[in-house]
Amino acid sequence: MCLIINSLDDYVKKITKLDANCKRNPIKNEILLFRGQENKDFDILPNIARNRKSSVNISILDEERNLIELAKHTRPDVFKKDMEPIELLALLQHYGIPTRLLDVTENALVALYFACKSLSDTDAEIIIFKCNDRDIANYPIINAIADSYRFSIGTSHSLSNFLDDVIEQPYFLEQRRFVKDFSKKRKENWIRGCCKEPIFIHAPICTQRQSAQQGRYILFPNKIEESEGDVHFSKTIEPIDKHDSSISERIIIPKSLKKDLINQLTLFGVSKMVPIRRTTT
Repeated sequence: MCLIINSLDDYVKKITKLDANCKRNPIKNEILLFRGQENKDFDILPNIARNRKSSVNISILDEERNLIELAKHTRPDVFKKDMEPIELLALLQHYGIPTRLLDVTENALVALYFACKSLSDTDAEIIIFKCNDRDIANYPIINAIADSYRFSIGTSHSLSNFLDDVIEQPYFLEQRRFVKDFSKKRKENWIRGCCKEPIFIHAPICTQRQSAQQGRYILFPNKIEESEGDVHFSKTIEPIDKHDSSISERIIIPKSLKKDLINQLTLFGVSKMVPIRRTTT
């Protein structure tokens, strides 16, 4: 089921009601994160994974490698070698380069702006995620997933080999002792567990524009598959199911409301004049 709004006031009331149901205590601090999409039929997928046919497209890992290495070669002053993987992906995302990150925001009005700004002739959608803010941290495994293109071989990568590779990286020092003696099966299960739920991360804030968006990200690992007794990352990324337990609600914005909503949002300072990124990543 989805909620359908008929005005900005209706939207604000629905968000307020959802927020009131969030649990906030010393153990759990639930927050809402918002994703605005101009078409309610769009999948929840990062830019690099969209419009792909797995049987004919190159591996996402290979495409990601090509894009990142080209950016680093073309603008070494911007995409610096000493950046941590998550920081690098966030900067690439900011410049409109397709990545495995999906933008979400803490600001419900910013999400509504993104859903309506194109004035496309389709009903739009706000996807509202609920997560425990105390669980959002850029752990070493998060950087490892962001860095996974560097350790891929061909179109897939064994999970145990992947972990063996990434624990040698400087960013994994904090967790190295914890995982280095895992058995092959435990390595596989541990990474599966890390990738089981949507991975919400803080956005490294590099510019005023990113700060204005109150942005976070969802980091997408490659799909995990098993074949011939081997568990590995495949060449594709799967969308988040719109019935996933992390999704608190979905709100549909009728196409007939878009223009009026944009005009009203402008009154509240949410408009194209605000430093909001132009891309729809």
